Amino acid sequence: MCRLFAIKANKQVDIEFSVIKGSKSFRTFGNKNPDGWGMGWYKEGKPRVKKEPLCIVKSGEIEPVATSARSEIFISHIRRATTGERSLVNCHPFQSGRWLFAHNGCVDREDLMSRLDGQYRASIQGQTDSEVYFQWLLQNIEQEESVQKGLAAALKQVRVSSFTGLNFILTDGASVYAYRDASKDAQYYSLFYLCRNPQTPGPLEFRSKEVDVLFQSKSLQEEQAILICSEKLSDEDWKEIPLGSLLSISKDMIPRLMEIK
Repeated sequence: MCRLFAIKANKQVDIEFSVIKGSKSFRTFGNKNPDGWGMGWYKEGKPRVKKEPLCIVKSGEIEPVATSARSEIFISHIRRATTGERSLVNCHPFQSGRWLFAHNGCVDREDLMSRLDGQYRASIQGQTDSEVYFQWLLQNIEQEESVQKGLAAALKQVRVSSFTGLNFILTDGASVYAYRDASKDAQYYSLFYLCRNPQTPGPLEFRSKEVDVLFQSKSLQEEQAILICSEKLSDEDWKEIPLGSLLSISKDMIPRLMEIK
C-alpha cells in the first residue's frame, strides 16, 4: 500500500520528515513501501518536487529537503510499486504545469490511455497507471467549468472500468483535492483528514505507524491547517473521507465533501 500525506495551511508553514532510524518497526514498515518517496510544495507560486526511487528508510535526502522547505501546501507520497519499474520517473508526486498529484491504488492503464487526447498522452513519461490517471483527471478538468465538475466527470468513467483503489491527492497550488474510493478492501484504502487551528493544544508531532516517519512542524501551531493522510497520525479528531467522496479545501480553509455519484 502506498502512503499519501498532505497539508493545506492558511500561511506558509514548515514540515520536517524525520526518519526514526534504528527502530524495529521502522525497518519492518519501511520495507512494505520500498520503491520510492516524493514530496511536492510551492515556492513563489511555482511547484517544486523532490523524489527518489529509494526506500525512504535508505534516503539521506528527505530530512534536509523537508527541513528547508516552507509552503502553504505540501504533498507527499511513499511508493510500493504495482505498475512500472522502480525509477525516478515513476515516483510520485507527478507534476504537470501548476498541478501536483499522488495516487494510492491501481486503475486500468490501457483503458485510460485510450481515452486521452494527444497532448495528454504525449505528457506521459513513465510506465505507471497513476500518471495516466493524473492526465485523465487533468483532461476532464480542462473540459469542464470547475475542477469539481471535471473530477466528477473523470471519476464516473474510471469507476466503470477495472480498478482497486482510486485514492488521490491533487493540488494546483491554491486548493487541495482528495478523493477516496475502492472496489474492494475499503479499510485497506483508507484516507483521513484533520482540521487544526492556532488554539489546538498539544505537540505538533505526528508519527506514521506504517513507515515510522515523524512529521514535525515548528510553525504549524501558530496557523490554521488541514492535514490529509492515509492513516490517522495522532489521537486527535481525524475524520474518514467516505468512499466515493471528494474533499475540497480552498483559500477559506473550509473542508467540503462532495459525493461522486
